[in-house]
Amino acid sequence: MIATVPRLLPGDTESLTAYQKQGGYRALDQARSDLDTLREVLAQTGLTGLGGAHFPFATKLNLTLAAPGPRAVVCNAAEDEPGSQKDRTLLERNPHLVIEGTLIAAAALQADVAYFYVSETLEAALQSLQHALQELAAGPLLGAGVELRVHRAPVAYVAGEATAAVRAIDGGEAKPTQQPPYPSESGVAGRPTLVSNCETLANLPRLFAAGNNGEASAQTWSRLVTITGDIDAPGVYEISPDETTFADLIAMAGGMTGASPELKAIQPGGPSSAYLPAAAADVLLRNEDIREAGSQPGCLAVRVLSHARCLVEEVAELTAFFAREQCGQCPSCRMKTQAYGKLIQQVQKGRGNWDMLHQLSTVDEFVADMPSRCALISMPTPPVASAVRLFREDFAAHIEESADSSCAAAH
Repeated sequence: MIATVPRLLPGDTESLTAYQKQGGYRALDQARSDLDTLREVLAQTGLTGLGGAHFPFATKLNLTLAAPGPRAVVCNAAEDEPGSQKDRTLLERNPHLVIEGTLIAAAALQADVAYFYVSETLEAALQSLQHALQELAAGPLLGAGVELRVHRAPVAYVAGEATAAVRAIDGGEAKPTQQPPYPSESGVAGRPTLVSNCETLANLPRLFAAGNNGEASAQTWSRLVTITGDIDAPGVYEISPDETTFADLIAMAGGMTGASPELKAIQPGGPSSAYLPAAAADVLLRNEDIREAGSQPGCLAVRVLSHARCLVEEVAELTAFFAREQCGQCPSCRMKTQAYGKLIQQVQKGRGNWDMLHQLSTVDEFVADMPSRCALISMPTPPVASAVRLFREDFAAHIEESADSSCAAAH
């Protein structure tokens, strides 16, 4: 499949000339000339939000269309997810693809303004995007009256949440707001706004081109995966989810490394996803296969761990991250993330017991019905619960100081 559809990542950084030679902006021209077909194609797509939430793109588009204009589009590349580098890589190597996808979304919505919301630390990505926009400004391709703006997103985990992005672009703090209203109802400057991930929008040119040609194309296409951990060549890889397993991905990245290079655990979708055991190496990187295996695909920020790793140390880092990155607006989230962080830290330092781990479910139950403005409150649970279930011996090494434990980091 991957060889028969346009790639997301070219071999080298795409200039406007090179991009056009490969058919770049042709889909945009066709989309602008036939809005009915464009909307029909997008309304039927199975594409989901590739920032991690996987909300159906067609639903989000239709909700924004249902609200009266003028409308806006936000290309969300505030990539502060630990382990993910796909959005910055897209902007660095194929900025015109991202721009074309954003303009196709703007055409479908008849939006007259689009924002590129990019983390302020991603200087290479920002420079590549700005250069591409300057190339476009010299030609006729933006003649449909869409103003393109770049907004630097602050470095904060919650800054990439859709309402936080809207709030930041409007000049406020990059923190989530209460919903409703949703951005599709009232977003940037009060306009109905489509907030969509960078990779999601980058799929629109090839998706529309296939639909416009009447092709029954697969909805998964290729995906970008960031692989980190005990791997020889960490980085971003373009894969076919229908054909690529975790074992294939590990081989693509040069294989396992470290003192004990055998695979121990896989975390498929970033820090909030559940761990999978080594037996999951043969699972395909399709969303449904990952879910069936017991985790979530998220943004496919895949972390692979060898037997030299201790899962207590891993979840101690994750829970500390969530406790640090919660924005402080919601008492329930503040309470839960701090409780998780403190309890796991006690276990990590050898001062814990099994009852402390049981208390985590009590914390979950206590905050279950309390309001929160974003999904961060739920994020510590899957990695911690799965680590305790699958790698109990690591926790035993920290709690019981078992001499025959396999947890190397505890000794």
